[in-house]
Amino acid sequence: MKTYRVGLLVDRYEQPGWMHELVEWLAHSQDFQIAALLVVGRAGVETKARFGARAFFGALSRFESRLLGAKPRAQLACRDLREHLPGPDTEIVEMTAGSGAERLAPPGLDLVIVLGAPPVPRERIAGWARQGAWQLSYSDVAVASGSYAGFWEVYQRADHTTVKLWRLGASEDEDELLDQRSFNTEIFWLKNRARAFCLGNFMVRDALQALARARRTPPAGMQIMSGERRRDPAAWDGAAYVARQAWLMADFIVRRIMKRNVRWRIGLFPSGRQQAVISEAIVLQPPKGRFFADPFVYTHDKKPYIFFEDYDFSSRKGTISVATYSDGAFRLLGTALNLPYHLSFPYIFEYDGVTYMVPETCGNRSIELWKCTDFPLKWELQYNLMSNVSAVDTIIFKHGEYWWLLTNIDRTDGQSHCDELFAFFADSPLSTNWQPHACNPIVRNPMRARNAGIVVSPGGDVIRCAQYQGFCHYGKGVSLNRIEQLSPYSYVEDDGEIHYASFLRRRHASMHHWHHQGGHTVFDFAYME
Repeated sequence: MKTYRVGLLVDRYEQPGWMHELVEWLAHSQDFQIAALLVVGRAGVETKARFGARAFFGALSRFESRLLGAKPRAQLACRDLREHLPGPDTEIVEMTAGSGAERLAPPGLDLVIVLGAPPVPRERIAGWARQGAWQLSYSDVAVASGSYAGFWEVYQRADHTTVKLWRLGASEDEDELLDQRSFNTEIFWLKNRARAFCLGNFMVRDALQALARARRTPPAGMQIMSGERRRDPAAWDGAAYVARQAWLMADFIVRRIMKRNVRWRIGLFPSGRQQAVISEAIVLQPPKGRFFADPFVYTHDKKPYIFFEDYDFSSRKGTISVATYSDGAFRLLGTALNLPYHLSFPYIFEYDGVTYMVPETCGNRSIELWKCTDFPLKWELQYNLMSNVSAVDTIIFKHGEYWWLLTNIDRTDGQSHCDELFAFFADSPLSTNWQPHACNPIVRNPMRARNAGIVVSPGGDVIRCAQYQGFCHYGKGVSLNRIEQLSPYSYVEDDGEIHYASFLRRRHASMHHWHHQGGHTVFDFAYME
């Protein structure tokens, strides 16, 4: 039986696709019932002072929508919200803001979710439901409608775009921040706007699930990031944006004409202690037409073996190759795994005297466990740990009484694997029944979400390396973060310093992976060439 009666507050029936997705999710939820659709029409019209901006951004939206994929286009397309209401049990209440009729909200609501800008004074909404009213805000713009969500971040080339979920108070000073997350800023405004709406949708759903489990927010991993409240952009801001985008596109075109690209290679240095990176590393250079990335070092018979992604530009697919290092030189040994789908991130661990690998097999929508039958080049598939999942950069390790699986799952149909980190636990690394962490996703921003390696000391200390993503800059840096608490119900890690590849002194200097084992440290790096 559904235990929470939810009212949805909108200013009109025509609403974008992401709201329809939320309505569908609520309709199929076991805990929440859409008890009422509250439609409060706005009195009056927009002032003429905003007409120029609205016309300009309307034209810009129509142009950029042609660049969108099917999924983000559907999230922005408006249609009648009544199409997805679950049935006659949902009461539809039409009101007019400012008439006093907004006081007539149905009794017995547990929660009101404000979708868009509140058409009713906040002091009245807050008293409509037992759990109050929730509302999303985007980019700290002056109007919470989302009309210009994600614009300023693209305009200012910000690395990340932030979305916040609030419980509304009688005034702004009394608002309670329930959740805050960010994602990697997209290359143009409308795509960034669609991502903001998509993330907001997940935030509401995760908060509702936490409410159903009687778990108080804020969740694990939330960092309070407050910026200056931005005004709504004017027409001249839009014109400047178009000029900046034209310059960015011109740069991409020149790079393609000149065949300039970012190519990854691997560095190694002997180290008795864990370090981030040093410029004096010995470099494993890829041959022309390939790059090497995601290295893991594994000591076997007192000799370091480096497993890494070997990507071929012509086939656009990665395989897992192996090299060893001795007497001051690398020696390529061959290919460990070559499958019909892309492979990368060959995480290696040992269990009961057997060596296992968990490569990234996102192209097969799986998390696969491979067993070594003849080290280092012969492997056989042991288990599918998870199926029908878009997951990358999986690591498995023992901590406390459980084995832990940390992975980056994309819940947005291929838009990004860099924004959320999920944890699962089991009694054995060979389990095919991994239990989800109570606080999933345990890390919720692209500054530190995506795995980039891990070190588990003999004493049980765990250092998780994470990628830092930038605007149009994949792999801008890495951080080494110590996991302080890890249990089925809690996750806390100490945020380490972000290390950039500034030692390269090259344009678009990048690194996005680091690993230390057996007295050796490996990392990858790239630059424009």
